[in-house]
Formats: sequence, C-alpha cells, structure tokens
Amino acid sequence: MKISESKLVKPGKIFRNTIVASLLVVTISIALFHEPLLINYGQWLAPSNPQPIGDVVVCLGGGNRIETALSLLASGQVKALYTDAIDPKQLQEIVTKSGLPSHKIYWGGYAKNTFDEALAFRRTMNSANVPYHQVVIVSDRYHLRRSQWAFRQVLGSDVAITTHAIPANEAMSDPRWWKHQESLDWVISETRKSLFYYLYYGLFGSRKPLSPRDLALLSSLRRVMV
Repeated sequence: MKISESKLVKPGKIFRNTIVASLLVVTISIALFHEPLLINYGQWLAPSNPQPIGDVVVCLGGGNRIETALSLLASGQVKALYTDAIDPKQLQEIVTKSGLPSHKIYWGGYAKNTFDEALAFRRTMNSANVPYHQVVIVSDRYHLRRSQWAFRQVLGSDVAITTHAIPANEAMSDPRWWKHQESLDWVISETRKSLFYYLYYGLFGSRKPLSPRDLALLSSLRRVMV
C-alpha cells in the first residue's frame, strides 16, 4: 500500500511539535508548582549548618556577623576567628569587650569582594601557620552559597567548608522570600553575582592568559551583574 507524501509527518514538524509540547509542560509545571520551586531555590542559596564545628570561623562582614562568629569561638565550636571586613581598631574593641583571647583572632586586611576575601584568608592563615582543615563561613543566609563556592575555588577540595547563617528577621527567615522586598532583593542580587562568579572566577578564570576581548567582556559583566 502506497502512502501519499501529504499523509507523512515531516521530521521538522515533529521537532517543532516536541519543542512546543515541552515548553507547554514547563509552563504548566511552573504555574502549578512555582511556590515549591521558589522555596527550594531559596533553600539552595542558604545552606546553613545550625551547629557548625571547625578549625577557623570566617566572618564575612561586621555587625551581626562578627557577633555570631565570636559566639562560635566562645562556645568552643571553632578554635580561631578570621575576618577582614571591619576596621582593625573596631575589631580590637569588640574582642576586648568579649573577653576572648586576641591571639585567636586574625585580621587579613581589606578585601574588595567575597572571592578576594577567600584569597586573603588563605594568605593570612598560611603566613600564620594556622591549620584550617575545617572552615566555617558566617554570613547572611542568601550569601552563603556564593561564599562557599568562592572559598572552595580558592582552598580546594581537601578543606571541609561549612556555612552558618546569622540570626535573621522575619522577612529573611520566611521561606517564601519573594513575599518580602528585603529577601527578594537579596535573592536577585545573589543570583546575579553567582552567575558572574561562575563565569569570571570559574569558566574564564581557568583560561591563562585572558585575551583583551575576554577582559573587556568580563568588565562589562561585572558592571552589569555586581
């Protein structure tokens, strides 16, 4: 029996129909399950260990971050504290007030961003001959994923890196982060910065040397995304 060409389904049409069907399934899935997906994404950005233990706690910033880091040192959960985000005189005042031994506190100088903080941490700890087989990073909850990735890139896979979030207000602790402007701004900002980090320090960082075209592209990305 001979089948006319008009009755045959062309491969191109099958491909287009498959793409349309796939997009329809994705759209329907997002519409039906958008809240669980968004909640899971927020949790992925914030991999916080409630009871961290390590050799050194890394405090990325001041304020509640330094208070949380000092509490981990005071409780004996970590053996030393490192920071580079606050003024050394202010740090000395905080340490004196806390009553903790100053020889367990290390300051690495000012850093431009999270990746530079990881480089400064490695340089400072190596110079001081302080072991850091287990590192605890303290920061705001939605900053933790990018921080962990940056330190992993610098310190390598032999160092265990865990993260610990500072106490959060109601908006920042709500898993429905898109309902609050503060947490929404954090998630959007960290998503953009994470994409930049994966490109700049991950993909492009592995190419030596970078071409002038690569540098121009990365500079543009940094202005737009950070």
